Amino acid sequence: ILRTELIMIPTVAIVGRPNTGKSTLFNRLVGHKSSITFDESGTTRDRVFGHIYVDERPVMLVDTGGLEFAEPTSDIETNIQKQTMIAIEEADVIVFLIDATQELTSNDFNAAQILRESKKDVILVASKCDAANIETHFYNIYELGFGDPIKLSSIHGIGLDSLEKRIANLTKDYDYQTEVKFDDRITLSFVGKPNAGKSSLVNSLLGKDQVIVSDTPGTTLDAVSLLFDYEDQGYVFVDTAGIRKSGKRRGDWLEKFSFVRSLKSIESSDVAVLVIDGSEGLTKQDMRVSEYALDSKKGLIIVVNKADLLKPEQKNAISHYISNKMAYAHFAPLIFTSALSGRNVLEILNQASLIAEERAKKIKTRDLNYFVERMIGKHPPSSDVKFKFCEQVGVNPPRFVFFVNNADKVHFSYRRYLENKLREEYGFNGTAVDMIFKSKSKRD
Repeated sequence: ILRTELIMIPTVAIVGRPNTGKSTLFNRLVGHKSSITFDESGTTRDRVFGHIYVDERPVMLVDTGGLEFAEPTSDIETNIQKQTMIAIEEADVIVFLIDATQELTSNDFNAAQILRESKKDVILVASKCDAANIETHFYNIYELGFGDPIKLSSIHGIGLDSLEKRIANLTKDYDYQTEVKFDDRITLSFVGKPNAGKSSLVNSLLGKDQVIVSDTPGTTLDAVSLLFDYEDQGYVFVDTAGIRKSGKRRGDWLEKFSFVRSLKSIESSDVAVLVIDGSEGLTKQDMRVSEYALDSKKGLIIVVNKADLLKPEQKNAISHYISNKMAYAHFAPLIFTSALSGRNVLEILNQASLIAEERAKKIKTRDLNYFVERMIGKHPPSSDVKFKFCEQVGVNPPRFVFFVNNADKVHFSYRRYLENKLREEYGFNGTAVDMIFKSKSKRD
């Protein structure tokens, strides 16, 4: 069986000066509140990543800090500017956001010049177009030299369709065929903070030093792929750069570049192996990485490394803490390992094989609809929601489409209820599932 793994998807960066509504637009496109939004410039200090689909094709969306060109007054401001410039360099398409309620500033013109020099496709967007005074400054936006701007209001959803169509048009010729074909190998991406022991784990699995291991955080600056066979199953190990806490990626630009590569390595994998430093325990950054893996609809294994340094009561405390803080990933196996001694490292491969089977599982349409009917009978949705039909339309990841009379009326909690019951009935342990709700009228 030949399975194809996508290596890259197009990247779209949202850039502009501070407080133009970049994070609000990001959250609206992604569909949930991922970026912090606040009426104060500089709230977004780091790039934030999320997924959207345009014409049913995946796109990586990047929110950035505000572009300013005055002399930075702090290390944080310097870091924001560097992160934004890297996002521009990495992007395939740039959404240039202008506040239509204000006059153009030197920052807008300086940003426009940088975007022209980047030779990237630029979509000019005039935000906050629901305001009463928009006509005062709107036509000045043409001075930036990017043609007709898209009029947009993220809060009210005005112009979002036009923006998504423009993104779809500019990414339709993207080389989605940049791919690697393996037979039936399972691809594992080892991700997590620097110095958590990712490279040591890979070396322990390989039984030799294939990956550089160092006590210096940030040794791995790019993703390294290695082939491995164990008990008649082939694997691809992807050792990635450590994903550091936001404020600590302000050093060498290569390390910042490697952060993007780490996230993209998740895209090309079947299972993300989140490696947690047992001596530090679970951090917010670890949770961010796990959420990104699940948003990417990948399998997930949580590995607490350096477990040889932990006492039994410490392991119990860590297990309990992870269960509480990562309740959204309750289906992911938790493994305590020691890369130094090799203890329990092969359990990672055993779990990965089980997850690969779960990701390839297919449920018959008749059984699935009977199941949905029973779940609705036990716990009906709101009175204005009627379920019509359900079908599994894909595997790797398992993908289900629910046809209802009004998809927008299906509450988040009810979607979660159906997912939890689906897992109770059919398993899908260790992997995210993709549940899509589509509106379908009687006439359809």
